[in-house]
Amino acid sequence: MRPSLAVVTSSLALLASACTGADKTPVVDSTTTPAAVAPAAAVTPAVTIKSPADGDSVSQPFTITLEAAGVEVIAATGTSEPGKGHHHLVIDGDVPSDSLPLPKPPLVFHLGTGATEKVMDSLTPGSHRIIAVFAGGDHVSMASVKRDTITVIVRKK
Repeated sequence: MRPSLAVVTSSLALLASACTGADKTPVVDSTTTPAAVAPAAAVTPAVTIKSPADGDSVSQPFTITLEAAGVEVIAATGTSEPGKGHHHLVIDGDVPSDSLPLPKPPLVFHLGTGATEKVMDSLTPGSHRIIAVFAGGDHVSMASVKRDTITVIVRKK
């Protein structure tokens, strides 16, 4: 038995409308469409003393480990380059003016090779305040780089 002309015509009309996609949301191929990328958050330039922790009791020798964010750690070159410098540790003192070179030990230890660690082996027993300061190749501290301060208790040997 053959279908009637009306049934065939209705079926074709239904198929044609279903295939046009006029009432459908377009399909997006995620493999070719780039995802929206959030802008990178601005990093505040800062140095951090990663270890020891503030208030730790330590035996000598102990290692101070430093980290920098928003700046590049390089060896001291004698000149200042924006956003580049090296670590300094101020021991039991205050950071001098940001317009003068930092002094030498025993108040300040320069990590002029670009090092991020300093072994401490000559502090007297007792409480010591340590300030991490970032400075350019000319050893002048960068006021725009946040400093970190800890206090450690050095035990008697």
